[in-house]
Amino acid sequence: MTEMTPVFTEIQTLAPTAVSAEEKERVELLVAEFRACLEDAAQLSEPGDAWNGEPLESPSPAVDLSTLLAEMAVLKSELRLQSRQFKNTLDELRCFGNDLRAQSERLQEELERAREQAASIQGQTTRQFLLALLDLRDRLQSGVDAARRPPPSFLERLLPGPTRLAASLAEGQRLTLQRLDELLAAHRVRPIRVVGETLDPQRMRVVGLEAAAASAAIPDGRVLREVQRGFFHDGELLRIAEVIVSKKANRT
Repeated sequence: MTEMTPVFTEIQTLAPTAVSAEEKERVELLVAEFRACLEDAAQLSEPGDAWNGEPLESPSPAVDLSTLLAEMAVLKSELRLQSRQFKNTLDELRCFGNDLRAQSERLQEELERAREQAASIQGQTTRQFLLALLDLRDRLQSGVDAARRPPPSFLERLLPGPTRLAASLAEGQRLTLQRLDELLAAHRVRPIRVVGETLDPQRMRVVGLEAAAASAAIPDGRVLREVQRGFFHDGELLRIAEVIVSKKANRT
C-alpha cells in the first residue's frame, strides 16, 4: 500500500490547480475509488482469494512428459478395449444375422413343403370327388341304357300305366345324366374316345377279347366296345378306360 502512495500523489499533482471546489471534490472521489480497486487487487493476488465473494481458480499445475505418456497409455488401452468390445458385438450381430437368414430359409422351405402338401391333398380330394361322380354317372348310364328296350308288347299296350311311369323315370335319369355330364365338363373332365382306336395301354385296359372274322378288315388290337368309359381331368388321366379289343380267329 505504501508503494501505491506516490502514484496517488502524482495523480493529485497532475490535477489542475485552477479548478472549482466541486470539480476538485470529484477528482478526489475518483482517486479514492481507484485506490480502493488497487487495494482489492493486491489482497486477491494470493491463490485461494476471492473476487466479489467467489474463490479464484488457482493456476493449473504444469504437466510433465511422464504424466502425459502415462495418460496416453491408459487412453490407448481403453481404446483397444473398446475396439475389442465393438468387434465382439459386430461378430455377435453377424452370427445373429446368419441364424436369422438360416431360419428364414428353413421357414420358406417348410412353407413351400406345406403348400405342396396342401396342393397334393386338394388334388387327391378333388380326384376322389370326381371319381365318385363318375361312379354315379356309370349307374345313371346303366339305368338309361336299360330303359332303351324294344317296342312294348301287346300286354304292355293294354296296360299303358306302368309303361308311362317307366318312360318318365327313364327320361328323368337321362336328364340327370345330361346335367351330370355338364357338371363334369365344368370341372374340366372330358371322356376318352376309344371305340375304333388302336389299343393304348396308357389309357386303356383290356377286359375282354372278341374274335373277328378272318375276312373282316379289322386288325388285331382294335377297340370294339368300351365296358367302362375313361376320362381325362385337366389333360391328365383320371380314370382308365376298360375296353374289349378285336382278335382275329385262328384258321384251322
